[in-house]
Amino acid sequence: MKETDKNNADVGRKKRILLVVRWPVGGIRTFMRYVYRRFDPKLYHFTILGPDISELDVLARDLEGLDFEIIKVSERPSSNELTIATAKLLLRGRYDLVHSQGFTSGICAALPAFLFQTPHILTSHDVLSTVQFKGFSGRIKKIGMGFALSLVNTIHSVSHDAQANLLEFFPKFAGITGKCVVIMNGIESERFVHAEPRDLRVEMGVGEGHFLIGFLGRFMAQKGFAYLIDAIEQLHALGNLPKKPLVLTFGDGAFIREEKAAIAARGLDDYFRFLPFTPNVASVIKGLDLVVMPSLWEACPLLPMEVLACGTPLLAFDCIGLREVAVNTPTHLVTTKDLKAFINEIRLFMENDIRKPFTDFVPLAAERYDVASTVTALQSLISERMR
Repeated sequence: MKETDKNNADVGRKKRILLVVRWPVGGIRTFMRYVYRRFDPKLYHFTILGPDISELDVLARDLEGLDFEIIKVSERPSSNELTIATAKLLLRGRYDLVHSQGFTSGICAALPAFLFQTPHILTSHDVLSTVQFKGFSGRIKKIGMGFALSLVNTIHSVSHDAQANLLEFFPKFAGITGKCVVIMNGIESERFVHAEPRDLRVEMGVGEGHFLIGFLGRFMAQKGFAYLIDAIEQLHALGNLPKKPLVLTFGDGAFIREEKAAIAARGLDDYFRFLPFTPNVASVIKGLDLVVMPSLWEACPLLPMEVLACGTPLLAFDCIGLREVAVNTPTHLVTTKDLKAFINEIRLFMENDIRKPFTDFVPLAAERYDVASTVTALQSLISERMR
């Protein structure tokens, strides 16, 4: 087919985007829901390549109304399996763009996209650490990762903290025009502003004598749940509390069994309730007295945006990524891993009504974090790369 004929054939054809997502959970799944369901289904067709897990089915429900298909690999695909699956799709399909979600997905998609000359945007949802590249095997890993990332057209970081972290490990990318861009995450603000609070006290069978603390992260070391357990244990030992703290968590998976065992071993069962995953997190947030985020690192977390748009008090560690979202907000930040300061702040919230600064901040939070600007910027980047 002549180039002119090809261009004419492209007129009116939907743009086909291959989404490669190794871990369609947590912030990655939420990012895809917030961003991609705002794309016009008359203009775009999506193929989502991911593992055969329930979270991918949840994502499919999240994206109802879009023109998309889902291709599943095994439950825990190896890098080779995901790379081969990406290559097969690019071989048989005519895709205008590959958009990989996370470093693992991006590395797996890098070579196939390069070989099939398909533009490739990698959205990084995490940050790198020196531990990942420790020792001889770590150095080899870093070389391999650097090579794969060099094949990617654009690395999209979801915060300035995340991009600075990336360039700390791969400084050569800083000098390549268009290689690295920052588009901040966003949320569907109105959904959180106008949500009706869930009456969690009635559901839990407790009264005003309990102080409801929400932990909405996954049960993995990064999210710092262990620090919350330590804090509750020390608050219990101190006694003389104005209210009884009750930690509510939502979801399962990861290391939840280990965390439950640790809580039981310390005799803290009365202070924790493990509730199932809920798709309506806005109502949950509004039913809590305090949300805590003792994260050790983040790229650009959505949860603090959601909490601030709800007007619920927020207490967090000042780790990378999280501090950028929480700057110039009423969020109470404490030094990461500073357990004493963390405990003091929890007690401060228990002893005082500090909700007003958070409710007053809601209109600004809704404007600042709305996903519309994220979608506009990402659509512009995608259009630019597909030229």
